[in-house]
Amino acid sequence: MKNKVDFMPEDYLEKKAQRRTNIVCLFLFLVVVAGVGGGFLYTEREQSSLKEKVAKVNGKMLQANEALKQLDTLEDKKTEMATKAAISAMLMEPVPRSLLLATITNCLPAQVSLIEYALVSKEVINNTPQVRSRNKKARTQNTEKKSEADAFVPPQMETKIELTGIAPTDLEVAKLISNLNESSLFAQVNLQMSEEYEYADETVRRYKLMLILNPQARASNKDVEMARRQHVQGM
Repeated sequence: MKNKVDFMPEDYLEKKAQRRTNIVCLFLFLVVVAGVGGGFLYTEREQSSLKEKVAKVNGKMLQANEALKQLDTLEDKKTEMATKAAISAMLMEPVPRSLLLATITNCLPAQVSLIEYALVSKEVINNTPQVRSRNKKARTQNTEKKSEADAFVPPQMETKIELTGIAPTDLEVAKLISNLNESSLFAQVNLQMSEEYEYADETVRRYKLMLILNPQARASNKDVEMARRQHVQGM
């Protein structure tokens, strides 16, 4: 039997297997690197897209913030204008003093005169239990949530007119009170005092009246012109 001669090196197969293993490992390494690189590129792209979305959201938030600031500015201007309007309305006389004086003097019966005329206005403070409870509730609500109630609210004013004059008898004083009660300008006409008084060597009656102006009374230009045309007596 002849011996078979093998011309291949003894480590040929081993080296061949090793090269095959190296190729497979290199291929797997390239696959892993490609996967990692693809994942990195995908992550970068997602982050860029996310950054763009965040930038858009921030831009919208800035626009909304500017819009809120403009709204607050408009609300402040609205409140300021309402305050000015309320103050102007409070300072304006609903009934001119000239009309009040003309109305009073036109109500004077014959031989009745005025000695003193005083007009006093003061703020009315309503401090009843119902009002206190309502104000406390309003303050609590305003603490929890502010509203347009923060705007200036003009105080409620009460205008009183003090009249002092002389009349022959109490009948003329009663007639004056009756005439004043017929006027829509006055809510109340109260007699404060009526006493004997020496005037020009005669004994007459000195009276004092308290008139409360009707808070709902409003004088028109027609009323003022009519009062100016009427004959003023007793002055």
